Amino acid sequence: MRPSPRRRFIHTRRAIATALAVVLGAAFLAPAAASAAGGPAGEVFALTNAQRTKAGIPALKSDPGLDAAAAEWARHLAATCTFDHSSSAWRNSRVAAFGWIASGENIAAGQPDAPAVVAGWMNSSGHRANILDKRYTGLGVGYATGKCYRTYWVQIFGIGSPVKSLPGGTGDLTGDRAADVLARTSTGDLKIYPGNGAGGFKAATTPLPGWGSRPFTTLGDFSGDGVADVARTEADGRLMLYAGNGKGGFLAPVQIGTGWSKYSDLIGGIDFNGDRLPDVIGRTPTGDMILHRGNGRSGWTGGGTTIATRWASLQWISYAGDFTGDSRGDLIARKPDGTLWVYPTTGKGTWGTPKKISSGWQTATAIFGAGDFDGNGTQDIVARASTGALYLYGGTGRGGLLPRRTIGSGWAPFSQIG
Repeated sequence: MRPSPRRRFIHTRRAIATALAVVLGAAFLAPAAASAAGGPAGEVFALTNAQRTKAGIPALKSDPGLDAAAAEWARHLAATCTFDHSSSAWRNSRVAAFGWIASGENIAAGQPDAPAVVAGWMNSSGHRANILDKRYTGLGVGYATGKCYRTYWVQIFGIGSPVKSLPGGTGDLTGDRAADVLARTSTGDLKIYPGNGAGGFKAATTPLPGWGSRPFTTLGDFSGDGVADVARTEADGRLMLYAGNGKGGFLAPVQIGTGWSKYSDLIGGIDFNGDRLPDVIGRTPTGDMILHRGNGRSGWTGGGTTIATRWASLQWISYAGDFTGDSRGDLIARKPDGTLWVYPTTGKGTWGTPKKISSGWQTATAIFGAGDFDGNGTQDIVARASTGALYLYGGTGRGGLLPRRTIGSGWAPFSQIG
């Protein structure tokens, strides 16, 4: 016998996970895709802030990390026909990298629309306390549909401020929230080595066989759809965007520029001017560093601007995310003497003071920022030795490195990794 839809509400305060299990024996339909920061979820966000404004409390900020976590939990509830809270550990593992230091949650099920669910929350003391808590500064909303309760609503509140820096490395290409690594084979295939979120790899895939000999450039989320992208420069100077599809593949390439063959290297994914949108820096053979500001929609804001000169001697320049822990993006590079340096940015379109990280990197045949590859919340570095061994150097979050770990072997034949 199928259970009839009922309206349910549960709230959880900051760092507390109060769960209420609802046992439902009937089969369920496949849930519809959840929407975050749009549709019913967007309406809930607006109505929630209207309640705060009415109470004289500052509005909550929308944030992609909170939205993604709320949407994921709403999908989970719909898919499993359950009505349980997520744990604080589950939430924080998904939102800490976005700068949120604590989180709380409201959930509900069975309400027909956004006004009904917000009204229900406001008529419940615990839920209302979350909505009107002055300590919360951010809000993500998730909405999904399923059979058992028909509609599922999730609010995840955050305390803190979203970080200004963007993560380094390839990013998450497979949609499992773990940082991945790209590799170009000697025969010209482009492979994804999905990270497992704990400093290791899952089975590799080959989304772009026949890529050829052109280098790839990791871009971060250049298109603004929440999925990491890559690019390459063609021999005729066209810059082609390969937008990630979030499932371990790429969309058809789209031209996003011409005249890019003047650069010997491209460094993507960095937010140099503090607008939280990924930019691209091109290095000329003479060592000029030219900034091209991304507009967050697969395009550019203005032309190229020279931001540094005399960088010709630096090797393996890579974007390392917020390596120093100041919420601003940093570059790493090896000098000819084998020392590794961090080149911090100010978040205002200028450079900070470069600092030496360590010595003895002469024999490395590849060095790149890998994002949070070990899943501990800091930005990491990966290096390949001449033997083909792949080493992970976990970041301390303050500009230093943890002892290296071997995470692979047999990587010598790859023409490029990053």
